[in-house]
Amino acid sequence: MVDADVIAHFIATGHIMELNGILSPHQLYVVENVYREATRHPGDANRKQKVDEWIKDSKTCVIKFPSQNQNIKREFFKLKHDNGLLGDGECACMAMARYGQETIASSNFRDVAPYCDANDIEYIGVMDILQIAINKGYWTDEQCDQFIMDAIKENNARFPMDRMEEYKTEKDLGGF
Repeated sequence: MVDADVIAHFIATGHIMELNGILSPHQLYVVENVYREATRHPGDANRKQKVDEWIKDSKTCVIKFPSQNQNIKREFFKLKHDNGLLGDGECACMAMARYGQETIASSNFRDVAPYCDANDIEYIGVMDILQIAINKGYWTDEQCDQFIMDAIKENNARFPMDRMEEYKTEKDLGGF
């Protein structure tokens, strides 16, 4: 499941159409709560159109939040209550992943990572996605560095470092 911040970074840098290729063969899902967040951007009047084109052209699936599942619904509201800084999309992804086997792609590690670690949920961030792109030969280090600079400039993104050669992960990204 892809969170709105990942979508925003890839749109801002002009690389949204490449996201699915980088994460292939995995099917990308966008929860309806994330879709609502991703399609609104005060500085981009065409954001909804860009997201809709990406979803259509890449065959990304928009999925409904399973509000009939009481465990997921309860977890969603607990997350909203416990951390008012979390958006509906993040809460939906985390609640669904807790009771499913989904992986979360998010760049909000401050809030998402501790929850995922505590609940044994697999998650990847934008830096992990860039590392996957390098591992697959999809992009070079230099292209990823440019992505980072562009995301910072165009989307006020924050990353733990600004060059891929500095990024070291302990995650096993081989499954991607």
